[in-house]
Amino acid sequence: MNLLSFSGQLVYAVLVLFFFIFVLFNLVEKEYRALRRSLAVFLFLVILPVLFYLFLSSTLVLFFVVILILIIIFMLIIFLSPTPKGQLQIVSDQARIDERDIIFARFDLKENSPEYNAYYQNRPEYKAGDDQIRQLPDLFEPQHIQKDPVLMSLGDAEFEFLEHQMTIVNGEIGREKIIRSEEDNNHMIRSILRYLGSDDCGICRLDSSDVYSHVGRGPEKYGSEVKNTHKYGISFIIKMDFDMIRHAPRPPVIVETAKQYVEAAKISVILAAFIRRLGYSARANIAGSNYQTLMVPCAWKAGLGEMGRMGILIHPRFGPSIRIGLVTTDLPLITNKPIVFGVQDFCKKCQKCANNCPAEAVPKGDKIKENGVLKWVIKREKCYKYWRKVGTDCSTCIFVCPYSKPDNLFHNMVRNLATNFSAAQSLFVWADDFFYGKKPDIRKKPHPFQK
Repeated sequence: MNLLSFSGQLVYAVLVLFFFIFVLFNLVEKEYRALRRSLAVFLFLVILPVLFYLFLSSTLVLFFVVILILIIIFMLIIFLSPTPKGQLQIVSDQARIDERDIIFARFDLKENSPEYNAYYQNRPEYKAGDDQIRQLPDLFEPQHIQKDPVLMSLGDAEFEFLEHQMTIVNGEIGREKIIRSEEDNNHMIRSILRYLGSDDCGICRLDSSDVYSHVGRGPEKYGSEVKNTHKYGISFIIKMDFDMIRHAPRPPVIVETAKQYVEAAKISVILAAFIRRLGYSARANIAGSNYQTLMVPCAWKAGLGEMGRMGILIHPRFGPSIRIGLVTTDLPLITNKPIVFGVQDFCKKCQKCANNCPAEAVPKGDKIKENGVLKWVIKREKCYKYWRKVGTDCSTCIFVCPYSKPDNLFHNMVRNLATNFSAAQSLFVWADDFFYGKKPDIRKKPHPFQK
């Protein structure tokens, strides 16, 4: 009994230490709700054995034995639970998507222009809803800029910069082709991307369904056929500043979005130009009306994450709090494979993005089939309509996602457990709601550009 009691004391001390560390992380991260609750749990765990010692001293040994048994049972439930194995399913052939149908391309159309009239003649099912949304001010119109002139003007300047980069996404190819092995090319590309500032990268083989069928935005002529013959897509990610995302859906989020799009554009343009100098064709795909290729499917195929309930890529370390860059090329490369780290199973249990979406655009139900893929499909028009109401790209779903927690030792441990044990996923869904709130607090402090 004494040995069991001593073992129970050691295990209990580890438990107390765990919550003490959790308190410190919450203090550093300024997660005040989680700080209050974790501190309350920590103090309770500290006081509980003291109370037993003062008032029930004869049962103190039994107390630690029971604690040991309960923790052993708890650990067995966690570590003997199955590994989450849900995967994104491609259930039928995928057709090429016409970029003109993408919501951003539709809202680039000028009312009563020839392109506008032709498009809605072919797609009359979109017209009434789109015209209703057009009555709302666009993201950087005066009605929204006056809400926060500094931040909104900064975001507008960032997006204006992106538009100027569209003319340099492609260019002449060097006459002399530099021949290297695929392994050397992979190492070279990864090293350069790391040097230029990307946080992770991967390579996929492009299928025809990865490339838009017709131009909806960009430097090429509207409606022209997209003729991208490249074999490979080089995808990379840029992590976002979580302190800025915490302000969702207020102006700091659109400034952060634009900033990381600028970073991704810079890297994409330089990498594509570098590859062309080696004698190979390459094109940068950047934000600001320039995509020829579907960014999220390529990043998924390149092993950079899984597609979650909110319809965007979730990275193993940074969650959905990322922006994606892409260069397509015919430079010989070795491709990566999609990864599985439990997101499909976690998103089934969590639903935090759906429950917090102010537009009710994230689905709460099961996956549906869209273009050959079984996935959660957001209500895109409802999402974009809310953007125009608030004047930002919202990002509430990114902010509340448990995978968006900062990239540090504590949260990485939690993410690793969720990757390997299904019971851990259920525990962490509950714990995230308890400590951080089913509806997490939006950051109220001033943004970095205020005194």
